[in-house]
Amino acid sequence: MAAMVGLAIPSHAVVILDDTWADGNRSNTSLPTNAAWYASSGSALTATTGSMTLTLGSSAILVVSYFTTNAASPAQLTVGDTLLTTITFTFNGVAAENTSEGFRLGIYEFGSNRVSADFSGNGTQGAGVQGYALFQNMGAAFNNTTPMDIRVRSNVADSSLLGTSGDYTSLGTGPGTTNNFGGFANGTTYTLQYAFQRTASNVMAITVSWLDATNGATLLTSVTDNNATNFNFDGIGIRPQEASEAATTTIFQEVKVEYIPGATAPSITEDVQDQQVYVNQTASFSVWPAEHCH
Repeated sequence: MAAMVGLAIPSHAVVILDDTWADGNRSNTSLPTNAAWYASSGSALTATTGSMTLTLGSSAILVVSYFTTNAASPAQLTVGDTLLTTITFTFNGVAAENTSEGFRLGIYEFGSNRVSADFSGNGTQGAGVQGYALFQNMGAAFNNTTPMDIRVRSNVADSSLLGTSGDYTSLGTGPGTTNNFGGFANGTTYTLQYAFQRTASNVMAITVSWLDATNGATLLTSVTDNNATNFNFDGIGIRPQEASEAATTTIFQEVKVEYIPGATAPSITEDVQDQQVYVNQTASFSVWPAEHCH
């Protein structure tokens, strides 16, 4: 019988948050199934069983949420690790074609700059906050082929999290062709996904994509931050500019955040058992995943 040797295998994704508002509450935290969601206009953000709705008028509204228990425990990416955020929602009252990057959503490390209730001011919550954001042109039709702008927050001292575009440095726009994804439609389910992978000590590879559930069309842009300095994340910020540049209502069905460790290199974890064979015969050894060894 062949000897078996233990082999370390890669870990699976860890779900940090999977909020579907199953309890109809947006103000309680019970990770990973519930996160609290706070807004600069509390009456504009409402939850019912299975969804959360943000309603816009003539001014921007800022929404923030945290997917770790406290400021001291962010999701930390080492080389090879990935943080994947997947958001599923529908829009109603989608704006007409416009030139604004009116839909803004970022993934950040808020650190100690956290709130525990609705707050005043859509130009707040930014002091000391690091991270990346998508500045998205949103309308029934795009006015160009590069409606996505992926940015890194470069002025972390400013108090406005998503209100000042000058606080961000663009890493790249895209995709350069919109194919069958030429804008947003009312009542259609969309999935927005952010993937952050730390590929070197100071490099972050970022991919942001949209999926139209109705026709399967996708809109995807990838960039690389070759001067990355922060690899910690603990929350989400959302700030549509106003209804004329985004949508009257945004209905969230699910927000999921996963930490995916980098592939673990194979390693021998148990000594090989001795075998006795006759001269000119070959000894046989096999390697199996550790979970199959007894």
